[in-house]
Amino acid sequence: MSRRQPTILCATLVAVVALATGCSSGFDATARQSYAPAGGVQGSSGSMRVLNALVVAADDGGSGVVLMAVVNAGAEDEEITSVETDAGTVELTGSATVPAGETVRLGAGSDTSATVRDLTAAPGEEIRVEVTFGGAEPIRLRTVVVPATGEYASVTLPPEPTPSPSPSGPATPAETTPNPISSPSTT
Repeated sequence: MSRRQPTILCATLVAVVALATGCSSGFDATARQSYAPAGGVQGSSGSMRVLNALVVAADDGGSGVVLMAVVNAGAEDEEITSVETDAGTVELTGSATVPAGETVRLGAGSDTSATVRDLTAAPGEEIRVEVTFGGAEPIRLRTVVVPATGEYASVTLPPEPTPSPSPSGPATPAETTPNPISSPSTT
């Protein structure tokens, strides 16, 4: 047996193992798959992309904050017309314009935010989120609800909207109630 045969045998064995494991080959290779390096999910439609989308549930479980980044890779501004979910009613506030070539982040304390009121999903459950635009096709995602703990502990909800009082004018004497501290005593 020559000295070259073990080297050729070893090289052949390495090649067979690489082919058998599918290492970086084909359309489903790990290196070719889309990967979001965060807790949320991603999706795209034309020049619009949604990155790292998830919902952070409040401690009381009745509402949540949608966290995501919306990227406009197009040449024209795009408008977010709505954010909807199958797990509650979404209230979109702030500027909904995504300028061309820029990213808008939605979250607690950001200019643009989306709050899920009457959240019916608990942390750990999967929900659907749909982001619709003025010009691009909607982006439909399946994401998760996470608790407001750990890295999400600082995510706080905006206050519940309060109904504005109707203008009824000044109170009349019949509408006022006496202050029990200042009323005369009858002892």
